[in-house]
Amino acid sequence: MANRSILMSEVFIKIQDEMAQQIRNDRAPEEVHAFLLRDWPRLLTGIYLVKGNQHSDWKAGWEAVSALLWSLAPKRGREETLTLLSMLPTLLARLHAGCAALGMEVGARDALFERMAMLHAALAREGLQAGQNLEKKEVLSADPSVPRNLAAPELANTDQGARMPVLKLDDRVVFRSAAAERQLVLTWISPMGGMVLFTNEQGLDAVTLTRARLEAKFQSGEASLPPRP
Repeated sequence: MANRSILMSEVFIKIQDEMAQQIRNDRAPEEVHAFLLRDWPRLLTGIYLVKGNQHSDWKAGWEAVSALLWSLAPKRGREETLTLLSMLPTLLARLHAGCAALGMEVGARDALFERMAMLHAALAREGLQAGQNLEKKEVLSADPSVPRNLAAPELANTDQGARMPVLKLDDRVVFRSAAAERQLVLTWISPMGGMVLFTNEQGLDAVTLTRARLEAKFQSGEASLPPRP
């Protein structure tokens, strides 16, 4: 038993050293680096000791690290941004599965994923707009946006009497302001359900709202379902 503990410690330190090398010049946020240095090596250590370094789980664990770091780097245009959006479902699924296997505390996990969602959203928005001469448009919310095209649960009503309808992905909502009226599509709901993203069909006109703010807009009449055809 003592020998196994020593081996586990040695493997963990070696993996942690390799992880430190990988993130040395990376510009991801400190909390992401801390997660990769503190938590992810524990997962990789367990995989190595049980399955070795040729198993698909070992390779997938390291691939997730590379993909996560790439996903948090600035995107140089629409093509890279679309690649980001297409890879996020698989990446987030691997990270969620890894956190579950680690028994990561729910609050810490949710805070990390909400933070990553905000970062991915900002990068996606910047990437989609890069190199395009778009007119400045009024934004209904100052909240950071979140990526689109990710599988997520339905956005259900609360028990607090909110008049917001039950929404699901691809539903359309009409947003009204003093300047304009826009019909946008619900394209993403955060894994924890606390944030949503609406875009136009081209994916360029984006509005991001917290769930509470969306409910408030339905209550005030600033948001509504479009008339039935």
